[in-house]
Order: sequence, then C-alpha cells, then structure tokens
Amino acid sequence: MTLSSQLSKAPHSNSPLIDIHVHLYESKESGSNAKDSYVIWEYGEDPNVEFSTVSGDLEELSNTYKTGGFDRAVVVHLFDTALARAEAKARLSPKYSREGENLLKANLEIDIAVGQAMIESNKWIAEIGQTDPLIEVMVTVDPTLLTPKELVNHLSDLANKGIVGIKLHPVSQGYLPSDPRLFAIYDVCSDAGLIVLSHSGLGHHGGASARPSEFASVLSQWPNLQLVLAHLGGAAWQEAEELARVYPQVVFDLSEIIEWEGAPNAPSQHDMSTLIKNIGAERVMLGSDFPWYDPSRTVDRVMGLPGLGPGEQAAILGGNATSLLRLD
Repeated sequence: MTLSSQLSKAPHSNSPLIDIHVHLYESKESGSNAKDSYVIWEYGEDPNVEFSTVSGDLEELSNTYKTGGFDRAVVVHLFDTALARAEAKARLSPKYSREGENLLKANLEIDIAVGQAMIESNKWIAEIGQTDPLIEVMVTVDPTLLTPKELVNHLSDLANKGIVGIKLHPVSQGYLPSDPRLFAIYDVCSDAGLIVLSHSGLGHHGGASARPSEFASVLSQWPNLQLVLAHLGGAAWQEAEELARVYPQVVFDLSEIIEWEGAPNAPSQHDMSTLIKNIGAERVMLGSDFPWYDPSRTVDRVMGLPGLGPGEQAAILGGNATSLLRLD
C-alpha cells in the first residue's frame, strides 16, 4: 500500500489528497516524446532523482491516481508549440518556395495552423475535465501563437467547459511574465477568478525567463490575480520567500523541485522545510509534475520533510488546493 493510500486512514488526514500539477497526453507515444524532449537542466546533476516509468495518457493517469488514493489530479496543459510547428511545416503545400513572398505566405499558413492546433488541444483537454470527476483542467495559453483578442475569445469559449484556470510557461514559450501580450489574459483571469499557474525558474535561451522576482510587476498590477508559481521558483528558489513576503496573494506548488532536493542548484531537505515555513505552509501545495515523477513518491517526500506538523502536511497535501479550487 502506498503512503498516499495510508493517509486516508491517518487520524490527521481528513483533508483531500490533491495533485495541483499534472500533465496528460493523448497517447503513450506523445507522452513519451514529451518526456524525452523536455530537458531538465537548471538544478544540475543528481543521480538520485527517480523518474516515473509511465507516459501519461488517460489510462495511466487514472490508474496512478486512483491507486494512490488521490481525490483530484489538476491537469495543467502544456501545448508543444515546437512540435506543432514542425508538423505544420511538413504538411505545407509544395507550391510554396522557401524565399520571397511565398516564404511569407508559408510562414503565415504555419502560424495559423499552429494556433488552431493549440485551440483544438485545449478543447480536447477541457472535454476530459468535464467528463472525468478525478480531473480538473487548466488550459494552455501561448501568447506567441494568437493575438490577445483571439486568446480572450478562446478563454471565453472554454470558460463554459468548466476549466479552473490557465497554464503559462514563459521559458518554453519564449517571453517574460510581464510581456504586454499577456495583459488582456491577466485581466480576464483576475476578473473571472481563473487561476494562473506558471512555470517558474531560470531562463536559458533568448530573453525568456520566469524567476519569482520577475512576477512582482504582475502581482502589483493585478492584486486580485490568483497566481500559482510552480516548482517553488525552481533553481531561483531563493527569490520565492521575498516575493511571498511582499505579495501575500501568490501561492506555490513544490512539483519537481522536491524530487531534486540536494542537487547543486536545488534546496536541501532542510532548506525546503525552512522555505515552506517562512512562506507559510498554507501557501504551498503538492504537485508532482506527472508523468515525469510519481505522485505517491512525491507525497512520501512531503511527509519526510522535517519540522512540518500534521496540520501543515495536510494543508500541503490537499487542504490548500481545496480552498484554491473552491471544491466542496
């Protein structure tokens, strides 16, 4: 029996067990491709990291979370723009040459195709959230693919499908959190009470980055925005405490970073506990980054953090997410 299953029998664990950071793929093949192509570089080398062996399709997700005794798996959808662009380019009509006016037409055709692919991908994941009581959904938003108006219209359409928020990945998608193309999205999410969950961590190409300090201007301009920073700041985790001190509305998940405890650019177990205590356990949530990592193992690692009381553990493992998601 997994520790996450045992929690339901523990006297302090009346709180639900909720994973706030989950990925889902249409097939085992697409999940395996996503895992193989996503390089985790920022923490440095750590031979003790354990990666999950599953690929992350719906069957594997359901089996994993039901066996582990979870009440909810919150899918934070991430559309693979680079792969969609490559597929659109391969389908490009041969009448287009690779120069001059025809090249411009070809690139426009690719952009339209990739934007539409993101829309369809979001519709797919939103429909699963409507039909599967285990799954809550945050859809992907890539401001490099659609105009702000198109993104707002797309979110308005999806709001009727029960989504709870959106997922941003500034590093993979190539922008900063303060990019003006996101302003209309922040407006909509702030007004509608939609959660914004964003990757946080160092950038490694171009001007893209998602350090906790780079969200300060967003939190200042949208004080009612429900912002969740993933990975407790990633390799920039030492900035998380100051951001939390200045902006009490920001909360965090500990996906991925808890598996990398002790790596050169990650906190030690003691550092992790101290960071959570200083931020406030009521502002930190369980996240696994499934299918990269096993959610029951992530629960074990939370339970193994020194200095956290039963109430703090229960809050991290599900109580805080219950409040954020406004679950009954």
